[in-house]
Amino acid sequence: MRPKGLIVLGIIFIVLGLTALVSTLTGYDFGAICFPLGLILLGVWVLWRPRMVSGERETHFQFLGDVKRTDNYALHNEEIWSFIGDIDIDLSRAQVAVGETSLRAYNFIGDVEVDVPTGVGLMLVADGFLTSIKWMGAKEDNFLTGAQHATPSYEQAERKVRLEVTSFIGDIKVRQISG
Repeated sequence: MRPKGLIVLGIIFIVLGLTALVSTLTGYDFGAICFPLGLILLGVWVLWRPRMVSGERETHFQFLGDVKRTDNYALHNEEIWSFIGDIDIDLSRAQVAVGETSLRAYNFIGDVEVDVPTGVGLMLVADGFLTSIKWMGAKEDNFLTGAQHATPSYEQAERKVRLEVTSFIGDIKVRQISG
């Protein structure tokens, strides 16, 4: 099964390609209509998205700037939306509940940095146009492909975090720390 982020990105590319093709073949500039219409639809979707998310997940929007989860805090299911900015998550300072907690991070351009203590299992699912991942010291670059990594003890861990990152251009850095 393909990740949702890649499916959406693929649909966007198909629509843009079809618009360009029809404009070239007909001589009519459909981009002049489709681009503003696309922005309007994106705005409507952003406004209605929090209402579509179930009550079990909190949604945080940050258009420009950084989102930091680095203080002592209770971790809960959450979606973080950022157009341009970095997302820092320090799980060593978080109170992670027993079971699996789901975090979703969506950004257009930005970095996601995660510090993982040894007692917490982490599953990373990353999608994007151009993504660079530094996972526990190893580096991989992805172009239009998804990546999935998990800490060795993820399945057996009592406290788990599933982090799904979707970005257009982004770096993801995951570090294991003692704690």
